Amino acid sequence: MKIEYITNASFLFTFSDGTTVLTDPWYEDGIYHGLLFNYPPMHEKQRTRYLNLKPDYLYISHIHGDHFNPFTLSHFDKDIPILIGKFPTPALRLALQQLGFTNITECTFDKPWELGEHSTTIIKEFSGSSDDIVNETNIPVDSSIYLEDGNGYKVFFAVDNPMQIRHAEQIKATFGKLDAAILAYSGASIYPFVFSHYSDDEKHTRVAQLKASRLQKFCQLAEIIDADFNIPAAGSFVIAGTGYQYAQYQHQACPEEIESAWRNHNLNENKLVMLSTGDALDLASRSTEHSPLALDRNFTQQDRINYAESLANFPCELHRITWPDGLMMPINSLIFKARANVWSAQERLSTFPDTDVVLHIKPVEQLQAGLQCPIYAKIDMKNERVQINTLFEPTEDKPYIKFTMTTQVLIALLLGGTFWNVAEYHMTIERVPDQFDPTLRSLMSYFKL
Repeated sequence: MKIEYITNASFLFTFSDGTTVLTDPWYEDGIYHGLLFNYPPMHEKQRTRYLNLKPDYLYISHIHGDHFNPFTLSHFDKDIPILIGKFPTPALRLALQQLGFTNITECTFDKPWELGEHSTTIIKEFSGSSDDIVNETNIPVDSSIYLEDGNGYKVFFAVDNPMQIRHAEQIKATFGKLDAAILAYSGASIYPFVFSHYSDDEKHTRVAQLKASRLQKFCQLAEIIDADFNIPAAGSFVIAGTGYQYAQYQHQACPEEIESAWRNHNLNENKLVMLSTGDALDLASRSTEHSPLALDRNFTQQDRINYAESLANFPCELHRITWPDGLMMPINSLIFKARANVWSAQERLSTFPDTDVVLHIKPVEQLQAGLQCPIYAKIDMKNERVQINTLFEPTEDKPYIKFTMTTQVLIALLLGGTFWNVAEYHMTIERVPDQFDPTLRSLMSYFKL
């Protein structure tokens, strides 16, 4: 059995008889409206090869754009067998069907699914966030995958699924001795760079802390699972385009930092396998094949920053949204309607956070939306009320989170042209107290018409 790394969370698994499973193909640059790029970049010969792959199966872990990428998926036959988890909501299946795919299997979580003489198990979301903070909406969106070769080779791939120590123990107890574990060492996050209440120095301090904690968890999980080989993955990208200045605040570790953390944790260095694009681990021979085409194999943080700066002029789709000057836009009514949809979701989920959500909306020249100045829409999450003013006054002794966005971002959200978690990359955020609330984030995904 071979494990070939492509980029981010995309791997090509080749079983002993040649059967192949391709995971989370994302080979298009500039997703999230011109902000996220593969890094290290792919050699064009590699990109061409991967876009022309004919795998026997596709596995899509979840619907986020760096895992579910319509451009990349457009290169695959519409009848290719696609494996996904059977989520409580059909969003991923419907999105695949809208792209024209016809052979989609929603696998029951945590149950083996036969692939000829081999098998795979799609594992349900472990917890609501990397920090194990409870999400009261209880809507799982992530998954992991376990693959077992007919010859007995066993591989666990966590993808982005947030794991805690107890989950590593669960994986070991369920699947026994693994040949390889592919574990996250970081992840996509807007923290801390979009938070306006942090100084530049504080952002750098928080990046260092977050990087250290993620690397520590990677090492702890690997130690508990105790696979023969451990591959760090699912965090290799760069923020560029109009957000290129954010690259300096990325907490994704560089290769040397991963290797250093592994050594400092006193783990067997032979069990850490660092793969670049095109490299493959052969479980039969216990050896690694290195691709001569891999770019920036041992990149540094400065290399990543330099690459982001080279893409500073990449266009942002949101900046192209316009509206005729003489045509009225009932902006207040649209906000009220979107709030009503969030409220309906809150009632259905019985979730009413004690936090005000404040939308600070700034008109831009291309899309004034009838606004002569910025406005604040304060949403009380305890009731359906929305207050719209030109000034913002926090409610005394009440938590709040303020999202500052342009009218272009707002309209994209309202019309379903973007997702909330994607739009956050194009906002700035202030929260008091400074605590992450995954429940609020999930609820705001319903803020649309």
